[in-house]
Amino acid sequence: MKGWLIYDAFEADRNRAYIDCYFAAAARRGVKLELLLLENMRWEDGLKVSGADAMLPDFVICRRPVPELTEKLESLGVPVFNNSRISRICNNKYLTSRTVKDLGVPVAEEYWHGVGIPDAPPALPCVAKPVDGHGGQGVFLCRSAAEYSEAAETLAGRECVLQRPVSDLGRDLRVYVLGREPVAAMLRISDADFRSNFCLGGRAERHELTAEEREYVRRIAEEFDFGLVGIDFIYDGGRPVFNEIEDVVGARMLYALTDIDIADRYLGFIFEKLTR
Repeated sequence: MKGWLIYDAFEADRNRAYIDCYFAAAARRGVKLELLLLENMRWEDGLKVSGADAMLPDFVICRRPVPELTEKLESLGVPVFNNSRISRICNNKYLTSRTVKDLGVPVAEEYWHGVGIPDAPPALPCVAKPVDGHGGQGVFLCRSAAEYSEAAETLAGRECVLQRPVSDLGRDLRVYVLGREPVAAMLRISDADFRSNFCLGGRAERHELTAEEREYVRRIAEEFDFGLVGIDFIYDGGRPVFNEIEDVVGARMLYALTDIDIADRYLGFIFEKLTR
């Protein structure tokens, strides 16, 4: 069996240790895994790949948000993890929240959605963020007109949403989901920033899902055909509120704070699914 692991050059460089975990997991299963960079892939009357074996693989693990490429690979009959529907919806925070809200899961109240943000805020305080952001980048908590103006300048020209802030800032929950099963839940906490992302300096600890959290995860997982994702919740009055789904979910917390080899589990999940 042969698989492609797709990154861009920048992310491949900063995720080298994680990529090595995938190669080790593939070797244990006798799977030939090849790292492909987006910069070496193009579509000219078919897929062209520079510096690599261009024979189509048995599966692809796509570690960048490129739904157009995912759809083209699927049109050639190649299973892609995560699939193009997940890539298209879950890399757009607005589309994700609309989809999840229809499942009866509480989501953050939205004031506005469009390109850039309005000249005057619909309400303050508010959270302004791009729909395609990741890792807490480009997210603003606007408590004043000056903070709102800074957000408007930075986010100009990007598709954005404005949301009502939840009460419990600096605290969120990431649930790693493989297929339909939660693998681990990590509570992320920051004492210095309203964003609690681990990559931004927040601390993290293992968390036992409540019945309510587990039910929300179940509803979301049944709606999508997940490979591996992170489902993130924030808290309002102590209750979980859906925030986003990370399609290209990071694994630093798991490797730093648990003994879970998520790359190995993911390869095992894919191998079982394809050989079933």
